[in-house]
Amino acid sequence: MRAVATAAMKLVASMKRDWIQTGRRPSGVCGAALYIAAHARGHRRSKADIVRVVHIGEHTLAKRLYEFSHTEASALTPGAFDALNRSLEQHGFQ
Repeated sequence: MRAVATAAMKLVASMKRDWIQTGRRPSGVCGAALYIAAHARGHRRSKADIVRVVHIGEHTLAKRLYEFSHTEASALTPGAFDALNRSLEQHGFQ
């Protein structure tokens, strides 16, 4: 679970760099990051599971996932995403 939480935090940072979080409620961004991180780490959770945990609507989750799908980060494998984040952290980006 720690790996999922860490990956979700890095995804939120990526969404912030891509301006997805601007003007959005944090719960929707966090829900999308949690859903993506869980799947990337092999934990199959349904959208309904995430909706219950973060208290958002399925439509909101779907919108945040759609927005993330249009970023360059969405095309990366989990390993490549982790490598990119390590590189950004070394250079002082969050």
